[in-house]
Amino acid sequence: MRARIVLVGPGAIGCVAAAALLESGHDVLVCARTAFERIVLRSGDAEIARVPARVVTRAAEATPAEWVLVCTKAHQTESAADWLRAAVGDVTRVAVLQNGVEQRENVAPFVPTGTTIVPVVVRAPTRRTAPGVVTSEESAALTAPDDDAGRAFASLFHGSRVSATVTSDFVTEAWSKLCLNAANGAIMALTERNLDVMREPKIAELARALVRECVAVGRAEGANLDDGLADDLVAKMASSSHAETRGNSMYYDRIDGRPMEWDARNGVIVRLGARHGIPTPISSTLAALLSAIRRRPRRAT
Repeated sequence: MRARIVLVGPGAIGCVAAAALLESGHDVLVCARTAFERIVLRSGDAEIARVPARVVTRAAEATPAEWVLVCTKAHQTESAADWLRAAVGDVTRVAVLQNGVEQRENVAPFVPTGTTIVPVVVRAPTRRTAPGVVTSEESAALTAPDDDAGRAFASLFHGSRVSATVTSDFVTEAWSKLCLNAANGAIMALTERNLDVMREPKIAELARALVRECVAVGRAEGANLDDGLADDLVAKMASSSHAETRGNSMYYDRIDGRPMEWDARNGVIVRLGARHGIPTPISSTLAALLSAIRRRPRRAT
């Protein structure tokens, strides 16, 4: 069934999601700071999709929709406040496609009390290279909670290029993703190295220690995380056939001199660890280092 959708934040995942929804026949309005006419998806040097898009740059141009998809990075949520005020009506459901485990908490202050908020775990190795232009390394996968709103969200992508599913244990899904993000984002941003940095023995041990802290806090939050998750994740990163060339969003933001979402990936472990009385010395140290990085002029390309 065709739905009216407002998508806020056409970065990497936002563009991939918007393209899939448009190709599926939905009425999609894209809200962006910079206008563009189409979404272009690339894989390597090949163009795999070119989809015309309706893009607006002023909140006054948005009206209440059935769905609002928040695809900004976690630290940019407040910048979407005007769009949310314009696009969220009495029956609007809001899906939050962000890293971390605080999707609901990030968006709740900017929508009316009682608004249905659907947290979504995103697995999509992508990079936006220009407004509306995204390079994808793998197919995108989205996971929502297995409830009425989560199933309705997943159905928006039925038959599209994006896999959208639901899970009965969303807490574990979200914390499993955070365990990966907490390690690779912080370490790659601080070292300015691609994923092959995980092949360095001392770095691999640091990554494992960081994941173990995340596992301990995640368990206290109700996640069912295996004892061997740290070893498994680091081994998988180190053995990736794309390790020499693969970055992630925090790495690219560091290289390009943009603010990084370190708080959603690392600061949250410190905050929630303190709530449960769980020591998080590695996370605290890396979060402090990341918080002290100053923005710098973007490198010429």
